Amino acid sequence: MDLKQRFMNKAFELMQDPRVAKAVQNPRVMQTLLNALKLRSQLEQNLDKGVKVVAKRLHLATESEVRELRRAVHRLERELDQVDQVDKQRGTKKPSARNAGHAGNAGNKERAPE
Repeated sequence: MDLKQRFMNKAFELMQDPRVAKAVQNPRVMQTLLNALKLRSQLEQNLDKGVKVVAKRLHLATESEVRELRRAVHRLERELDQVDQVDKQRGTKKPSARNAGHAGNAGNKERAPE
């Protein structure tokens, strides 16, 4: 059982306790819990902003930028496959960009030496 599941089970057990149910009905307790959740969210946002600033200063790609680039590459590969399919249907024998080497390592899963 993972940590999240254990936490959820423990929270469910605690909610069965009448003392906890009474405390949850208290508006001050609920306000404190909401403030704690807001604080966590704000801390995460500030940390993410800080990481992006540091990554930009070091000329590093952030995780979201890499994810975005991967999506773009996959989209372009699908478009290229569609063009290749159209060419095959028409009977033209033009070499695709993948086979002609124009796309660099786009179709190659190996990493280029650095």
